[in-house]
Amino acid sequence: MKKIILTFLMTILFVPSVAFAEGFGLYDWSAAGNAMSHNYMFGEDDPSVLAYNPAQITKIRGSYLQAGFTFINPSISLDFHGSYSDGTHTTTNYNPATVPSLFYVQDTRGGGVWWGVGVFARFGNAMELDKNGWGRYDTIFAGVKSITVQPTVAFKPHKKWSLAFGLDLNYGGLKNKKAIPPVSLGGGESFLQVEGDSINVGYLISAMYDFDDETSVALMYRSRIHHSVNEADFVAEGGIPHFAKAETDVTLPDSLTFGIGHRFNDKTRVEANVTWTHWSLYDKLNITLDKPWISPTLSIENNWNSSWKLGVGIEHKLNKEWTLLAGYTWDQSPFPGKYVNLSLPTGNRHYLSAGCKYSPNDVMTLALAYCYVIMGDRVVQSHELKPGITNPLYDTVNAHNEYSHNVSLSLTVKCR
Repeated sequence: MKKIILTFLMTILFVPSVAFAEGFGLYDWSAAGNAMSHNYMFGEDDPSVLAYNPAQITKIRGSYLQAGFTFINPSISLDFHGSYSDGTHTTTNYNPATVPSLFYVQDTRGGGVWWGVGVFARFGNAMELDKNGWGRYDTIFAGVKSITVQPTVAFKPHKKWSLAFGLDLNYGGLKNKKAIPPVSLGGGESFLQVEGDSINVGYLISAMYDFDDETSVALMYRSRIHHSVNEADFVAEGGIPHFAKAETDVTLPDSLTFGIGHRFNDKTRVEANVTWTHWSLYDKLNITLDKPWISPTLSIENNWNSSWKLGVGIEHKLNKEWTLLAGYTWDQSPFPGKYVNLSLPTGNRHYLSAGCKYSPNDVMTLALAYCYVIMGDRVVQSHELKPGITNPLYDTVNAHNEYSHNVSLSLTVKCR
């Protein structure tokens, strides 16, 4: 078991991330959860509820370990329009990624306390465009990675109430690269690259109320987490290379999720979730260089809006061995039309998913899910700032055919 845990910890820290969810949020935390389009606050005998609604672990008897991953394969087509680039077509250099997760939960053998630990990815982005392409003054590479290690404790202050508290031990990594038009640094284009990481701590609170054995409601709050990145390289090509150190701050937003679950009978249950995410915190990305003669501050306007995510999922047991799951979620884009850029040129998303669970015995459960994500078309306005250059490389970009195929697999083992 130690080897399994170590392997997943190492894998999740180095796995590539992709962006196709709300903002650069990721919700691919378990195969069963993905099969229900992330509407999984009341999953039964499943330790991955640590990510969705940790108060639900008070219904677990014994101890459970789950290891899983999601294979993500997104695609976006871009059509550039303008005096130079009219009619140019390209596709993004998204690479397929594997996002793993690991969860362990156990009760205290009648002690009235439950605890667990989860390791999963909550945020991610890896958008890459051609270094010499038409969009290079907007984005060459935009990457965000955030890994959560979540120790959690839960208890029942009343037979109908369950409460859980946890910490979000959060690793955050940032990498941005873009071209800067020729101004004074040797007459050639320059490339600004900001790259660094940090570790900080957030928290989460989850409360659940059981009206009866059939119907429950839950509310979960995750705090914002502030990361400071203080490493950057500035290199001017076509002239004398210039290097600088830089500082920038990124705040991962807080969120609030409400869910209601209902069991019709021993075979069928349904739940609906709604999440509000405070994306308006991401108003701009300021990069401060330690060599003001190059540029004291580079500012990227974002002005995102806070957004909503709403969905419904259903789970139906065919028999003792097989269970079917399905779901749908609508995920509102936080990007205002004026400020959307090539790092995330996506619109509202629609998640359509289905999957199954197979339990050959009382100890092991395999889950498989497929989710098709429609990411919505957008028109991106040019944000190029090129003093002395009258014509931008492009006027607008039509981002279309935006979709992703996601396949998830997980194994859950009852340890005692």
